[in-house]
Amino acid sequence: MTETFVGVQLGSHSVFDEGANHVLDTLQQRGKINAVFVYTHEYHKFIPNRPPEGMADHGKGVWTPVSRNVTHKWVRTNPDTYAGTLLRHVEDPNKEYAGRDVIEELTEPARARDMKVFARFLEGHSPWLSGFVPNWPKVLTIDIHGRRDTLPCWNNPDYRGWLVSTVEDLFLTYPQLAGFKYGAERSGPLPTLFTTGRVPGCFCEHCQKAADRRGVDVDRARRGLTELYNLVRDCRNGDRPNDGAMVTLLRILLKYPEVLAWEYGWHQAKESVAKEMYGTIKAIRPDASVGWHVYHPITWDPFYQAEMDYDDLVHYSDWIKPVVYHDIAGVRIRDRFIHPLTKSVFADTSPEVIRDLLFDVLGYDRDLEPALDDLPTQGMSAEYVFRQVQRCVRAVKGRVPVYAGVGFDVPTDGNPIRSSTEKVQLATRRAFEAGADGLLVSREYDEMRLENLDAVGRAIQDAQKAGLIK
Repeated sequence: MTETFVGVQLGSHSVFDEGANHVLDTLQQRGKINAVFVYTHEYHKFIPNRPPEGMADHGKGVWTPVSRNVTHKWVRTNPDTYAGTLLRHVEDPNKEYAGRDVIEELTEPARARDMKVFARFLEGHSPWLSGFVPNWPKVLTIDIHGRRDTLPCWNNPDYRGWLVSTVEDLFLTYPQLAGFKYGAERSGPLPTLFTTGRVPGCFCEHCQKAADRRGVDVDRARRGLTELYNLVRDCRNGDRPNDGAMVTLLRILLKYPEVLAWEYGWHQAKESVAKEMYGTIKAIRPDASVGWHVYHPITWDPFYQAEMDYDDLVHYSDWIKPVVYHDIAGVRIRDRFIHPLTKSVFADTSPEVIRDLLFDVLGYDRDLEPALDDLPTQGMSAEYVFRQVQRCVRAVKGRVPVYAGVGFDVPTDGNPIRSSTEKVQLATRRAFEAGADGLLVSREYDEMRLENLDAVGRAIQDAQKAGLIK
């Protein structure tokens, strides 16, 4: 068995669909996996929102995601732990697998195979949660117009308390856990405005108090964000300003520097929650291994990359997982970033120009990577993986391990990219050549075709022979 850390993201439903023994044997024998990361709670309706053709057959049949009504809670909870917050984890007894305990059911099978079990939590922020989790509307953000939005607020004490209580509950209830992985997949008000046109926030009482403590003028921040929102709204409606979108953007930022301070305050609030979660886990279990899933846009959004500084992250991390899903990155870069920007603050230029500029800024070889229109079908190359893993490795300077989040077979828009075994093997090898200390194979086990798990296993063996890993 490899000594190098090789984890995998495993949907809890798969443990029950296929059986713990079958799942663990498949992962260990084919992908050289020695750690599994399972959801303890799931607040994204992740299962029914994926296309059936994106699911893989592991010898136990394929379940049709859209027809499933699976539980959102996979562990026991102690209500007393949440006494200090308005929020509670909800379990509907009528849902599939309700009442099953994924940690308990994995513990002995994993121990018998010398595999570690980690808890996994991905922060939920979907609109449907307002009708599912009692009191959820009370923790939502307030936009520039004073309206309640659908996103939970990082500064709201009840939301923060709920997240911190969740990890406290987990590590008091399950001392056998090897560790914890947390992810928050949303960007700040500015990148979100630029790419989606969403009305920016948050201006709730808690965010305003936090801004006051930092010396940021709340009224000026609101006025600046309002002007910026109006600019993006007009550009998206085809009404470009007389001086162009970019010049007008710069004019607003010069006039209202509080806008950037508000954006960075959002980032600081988000990370302060992660710090509290980290400290809480360590207070209960000092030996627990706690790390972070770093949101995919860190590989294509310079704004998010500037905020999410790995050099800062090491102070509250035992390891870091940079998301480097090479295939799905192509369509995400084009359709979630480049094209939206040409309708807002980059309305003065073309998608092709933005693609070239972006790749130059981020250090990607514009001649090696696919052309704009080929990005969705070809994805990014293995050199994309190398570049982003190397950047993370250099930033952390050996202070914490880097577990590369190599991802494959990730479906999108009902038309999944079928990752080639050759590319999966090369991407995995390049992650190790970039200095990765281990892997966190992604995105989800139930999407991974067996031949690609085999490709990961071969890449690990090749890296061992080359002396890149143990």
